[in-house]
Amino acid sequence: MSRPSYYDIDDILAVQERVPCVLQVDLDGLGSSGSGGLSKVHRNSRWALPFWMADRLNEEDYVNMEVSPMFSKQANRMYAASPESIQLRAITQHFYQFGLHLGDLVPDVPQILRNMYMQRLQKIAQISQQGQNVEALDFVQSLDKSEARLLKLCQQSQSAMVEWQQSKAYTLQKAPALP
Repeated sequence: MSRPSYYDIDDILAVQERVPCVLQVDLDGLGSSGSGGLSKVHRNSRWALPFWMADRLNEEDYVNMEVSPMFSKQANRMYAASPESIQLRAITQHFYQFGLHLGDLVPDVPQILRNMYMQRLQKIAQISQQGQNVEALDFVQSLDKSEARLLKLCQQSQSAMVEWQQSKAYTLQKAPALP
């Protein structure tokens, strides 16, 4: 499992995703009673905790972390069936980064992410070379942050290539005559 990068804001946001957990111990003073006082949270209670917290509590055996719904078996089958039609941005803007953090919890996730990324990468490259149309616009709006950055880089590279081919990017200057 990859550890969150302390200085990478996208990585910090990726580990904010909530994952379902089951409490393994009774905890006093963490719940709230209806009268405003604190109560006991009982063992086997279900909680949705941010991944960064759940991961640490899971290591200390306070909770059992469950598979995030976005990487359930059903979701993984959908990703494998038609990766280009998945609206990743609607699921989470940091889909791939969050998936990499779940690599130890769900052993199939790294392979699923790889296959999905490779198929979507082909479409990203195609859009960057051919321009955007209505169908491409739907796909572009479904990209997660890393794919959107990649599309932008591909488009910049394509523009630089066109400028170079049209001799607009670089012009040769005549060297001044030596005295």
